[in-house]
Amino acid sequence: SFCASNVPVFCTFSDFTAAMPAAISVRPDGVGVITMDSPPVNSLGTELVTSFKQEFPKLVQDPKVKAIVVTGKGAMFCGGAEITEFAVMVAMGPEKMKENNPVAALSEMMDMIDASPKTTVAALNGPALGGGAEVSLACHYRVASDKASVGFPEVNLGLLPGAQGTQRLPRVAPLPTAMQMILQGKPLKADAARKNGIVDAVAKKDVIEEAAEWALSHPPAPISKREVPKTNRFMASAGGLEAGLNTAVNAAPLMIAPRAIIKCFEAACSHKSFREGLQVEMEQFTKLVFSVESAALRHLFLSERLAQKVPGIDEKPMPLKKIGILGAGLMGGGIAMCFIQKGVPVVLKDAKQEWLDGGVKKIESLWGGQAKKGRLSKEKFQQYMSMLKPTLDYADFKDVDMVIEAVPEIMDLKKQCFLDIEANTKPDCLICTNTSGLNIDDIAAVLKDPSRVMGTHFFSPANVMQLLENVRTGKSSIKTLSTGMQMAKIISKKAVMVGNCDGFVGNRMLAPYAGEAKMVAEEGATIEQIDKAATAFGMAMGPMALGDLVGQELFWKQRKAAGDMMKQTKTYYGPYELTDWLCELGRFGMKTPDPSIKADGRGVFIHRGRDKFVDPEVVAKLDEVRKAKGVTPRPVSDEEIVERLFYPLINEGFKILEEGFVARSSDIDLAYIYGYGFPPSKGGPMFFAENYVGFQKILERLKVYDAQAKERYTKNSAYLPIDYFVPSKLLEACAAKQGTKVFPGQTLIDVVLKDFRKSHDGAGPFSKL
Repeated sequence: SFCASNVPVFCTFSDFTAAMPAAISVRPDGVGVITMDSPPVNSLGTELVTSFKQEFPKLVQDPKVKAIVVTGKGAMFCGGAEITEFAVMVAMGPEKMKENNPVAALSEMMDMIDASPKTTVAALNGPALGGGAEVSLACHYRVASDKASVGFPEVNLGLLPGAQGTQRLPRVAPLPTAMQMILQGKPLKADAARKNGIVDAVAKKDVIEEAAEWALSHPPAPISKREVPKTNRFMASAGGLEAGLNTAVNAAPLMIAPRAIIKCFEAACSHKSFREGLQVEMEQFTKLVFSVESAALRHLFLSERLAQKVPGIDEKPMPLKKIGILGAGLMGGGIAMCFIQKGVPVVLKDAKQEWLDGGVKKIESLWGGQAKKGRLSKEKFQQYMSMLKPTLDYADFKDVDMVIEAVPEIMDLKKQCFLDIEANTKPDCLICTNTSGLNIDDIAAVLKDPSRVMGTHFFSPANVMQLLENVRTGKSSIKTLSTGMQMAKIISKKAVMVGNCDGFVGNRMLAPYAGEAKMVAEEGATIEQIDKAATAFGMAMGPMALGDLVGQELFWKQRKAAGDMMKQTKTYYGPYELTDWLCELGRFGMKTPDPSIKADGRGVFIHRGRDKFVDPEVVAKLDEVRKAKGVTPRPVSDEEIVERLFYPLINEGFKILEEGFVARSSDIDLAYIYGYGFPPSKGGPMFFAENYVGFQKILERLKVYDAQAKERYTKNSAYLPIDYFVPSKLLEACAAKQGTKVFPGQTLIDVVLKDFRKSHDGAGPFSKL
């Protein structure tokens, strides 16, 4: 019943304080029209629902009105209920909600439409999503424009359709379709909805005109009075629901909503009445709305909106009509695709013709592959390629509005590239770097005007990964930063603004996670056990598999270039013996095949196609390393592995907030969900700390592991000192306030952080904002 995260634009209660009415009018042919008008997506907030319940009966009671059409104003029929109202609902608690249930008002609205003695038709002028789809199903018939779609995205928020949708949809649609729509949140376009019985007709001309004609020529036919089709009942009793649940659980193992949805479908397809089915739906909905998993997903949804509001960034962005990209490798090519797919032409430059040709060929093959599969039309493919201008000449950057540099991570190279870009671009062209680890202020210092510089840290492959870390340097102008955030919107990235610290946010937090994965392996955990513990927690892949994917050589090369193989920074920690041995042998992971053993890639794992297994030579080398260091392997529990991987990662997040290198805790959560495979149902590392574990437990365990680490590196010179278990001062402050109530929609971390920043100076740009 609610706006959800796969819909492009949403409203929140705070954005729109004006009344959100339902307006009625009567046409000359006697058809009454009620229009939902709650910009921008006609959300079913309290005011609109109250207004609808006041206005609809007027049409029912008016003797001049022969039939009724329900529609939405603008481009949306209705985008669902108002999500921010759910935080208030949860704050009320389950007992209070029984007395004053906000969902009950929505359900009463559905009953009112359903019970109309006059034929009521939904004119779907645009998408009908969540509660909007339920409003359409409360109507007796549905006529859709060709731009309309019907969907139930609630599962993406850990919820189910709570305004009768689980009982109405199986009465009109085949059960497999109903399951796909509600269990997996997949919407249907108008024509597919018609073929599946959800929509009665697709309008060839004006949708309200055709809906009015339909209403005048058909008798009332409420869905609540219809039987569930026998085929749906049979399929439900023959194991169809279990099969649907298995598909949903395999896709998202930590989600709890699919099980609740199946119980609602069971009620619909059993011999329970429509009303009895609604009781089951409300019971299951209430359980979900008070669950921590749904709270996590709602937090994520609202975090996306909040991340766009960067403190102090209030200037109008510059228009971006043409983009320059320096470096045609995997990253540069992926970034180019992002812009072209949104209609922005790209000039792609590299230093050598073969590098440039290779980059263009890769782009062509990716789009060509989509065209072959029918995902991209031939015309679109040709249009895309025509918007890409490959060049070896910096002079072709003369009229671009932004250049994104994506050359190898070598400081002197990047500085020279910046000088060359400056010499060949207009004075207000922004110069951005995709560096993942170099100091951007140092790179920008070579320019006459470093205010035009910011970091744009894309994640590989850039045409697929959703996260973008926009990096604020010491000299970045407000207009530069504003344009960087606007750029992310243009190419549909989830952007977070971060400060210019070592590793920014994501990679800095990942360093202790990766370091501890190697440490617990040396202490006795098997590589398989470490990765399994991480994936059981919900990560997309384990830390060992991630090392093979990214490339084991990344930090090995950086330490070699620095001339210090024992060097540790905020972005990489030891122990190094195992991975250095792999790199000396040229076994970097998935990118280094080994034909001698028929391996497509070789690192910690031997990779063959989609299969992988731990290299026996790695197991032998681990034993050798342990013996050389005088370590006797011991059993390590999965619980200890999870704590040692994630608690220092969370601790580093607190330190980043403490130092002012990110504005708020939800920005960290967003980065980890969209850039690092953190499980959405856990809400991100900071939400997880506050709502799943508790600050006091994390603090207590960090102290234990810090003491163990100190003992290890002070007594055994083979180990390097580490400080990532040393508790953050902000974490200590949060632990002291644990249990304090905060307003709906707030996090305790951010409440404590606000006071903390008043009394503590941090090096980051957000420390005093």
